[in-house]
Amino acid sequence: MASTRVTVLSCTFVMSQLLFAAGLCPDMETYGSWMAWCEDEFTYSVNITYICDWTQTIEPYSRVTKCAEAVSLTLNCTDRRRLFDVFMLDLHRRFFANCTPPQEADFDAPDDVFAAAVAIPTILVWVAVFAWTYWNANKR
Repeated sequence: MASTRVTVLSCTFVMSQLLFAAGLCPDMETYGSWMAWCEDEFTYSVNITYICDWTQTIEPYSRVTKCAEAVSLTLNCTDRRRLFDVFMLDLHRRFFANCTPPQEADFDAPDDVFAAAVAIPTILVWVAVFAWTYWNANKR
């Protein structure tokens, strides 16, 4: 796993240095081929069976994000941020579309908390009515 990571990072670095030295903004075909390479690396390193388990997916996801960022920054195109966003959204649609967030169980308050939440306002209303009545009776 570590050798794959080193390979991805070193290839990204070499690619970025070559494109930076050229000082060009390649056409969309070049951009697409580099992004396809990033996606292939992700597809190769992630276990599709556990794609929705973030603990299993975080490392390959981090690598594909760094790869895509490196490509979009290195190519120095004017729309690099939008292109990166489109790539990541497409990646999410294809790989994470069937992942659902874990559902939280319905939570009912304990009986003593529920009783207090009902009793306290009720008692306060009765005390307020009694105090208002007593104050009005003594006013005369």
